[in-house]
Amino acid sequence: MIHVDLKEEPAKFNREVRIPGNRFLTRCPQPTNKQWKKERHWKNISSELYDLYKGICAYTGLWFSKSITSVSVDHFLPKSLYPQKAYEWDNYRLTTEIMNGNKEDSIIADPIEICNGDIVLDFPSCLVKVNPGLEQDQKRLLQYTIEILKLNSDDNQVQARYEIVKDYANDDISEQHLRNKYPFIASELERQDLLIDIKKMFKAL
Repeated sequence: MIHVDLKEEPAKFNREVRIPGNRFLTRCPQPTNKQWKKERHWKNISSELYDLYKGICAYTGLWFSKSITSVSVDHFLPKSLYPQKAYEWDNYRLTTEIMNGNKEDSIIADPIEICNGDIVLDFPSCLVKVNPGLEQDQKRLLQYTIEILKLNSDDNQVQARYEIVKDYANDDISEQHLRNKYPFIASELERQDLLIDIKKMFKAL
């Protein structure tokens, strides 16, 4: 996970999401899960969310193909706890159905508020860790975030990061491609001054 800049809401957002959503909340201020399912107006801008954030998941910092993986609009502040934020653009984070399912209604670290380097990537293991130099409260929240999102406990996530790093180390993908599609990995390689040395490291392996 790396810092994500909040993008400006699409022109149609107010008309297609906020207005009908708030109209529903006026009628039903504390919706049940069944009622929410009938008023998922945020799905009207899922394509725009994907395009504005260039297909990069807010929680992994990695690109995903919407032709292979379903786009999921995550409510950073869960709509079950904060219904008033259910139809607000600044509460939406681009992610996948799997990551959204991992997060559920948890309150985790916000990619819009964290700084690059708060969560670090270990090489060559490709496990994510909390920066030990942070304050204790922040470290606890970030560690909780790693656990909730299963960033290390899900072998598929770890393997995906490893394969990307290996492809870069083997010159199968360029540095520019790495920066464009996998900014978390690129940011960590650069921060740790490993953009060149990672190739030697993987050849040694």
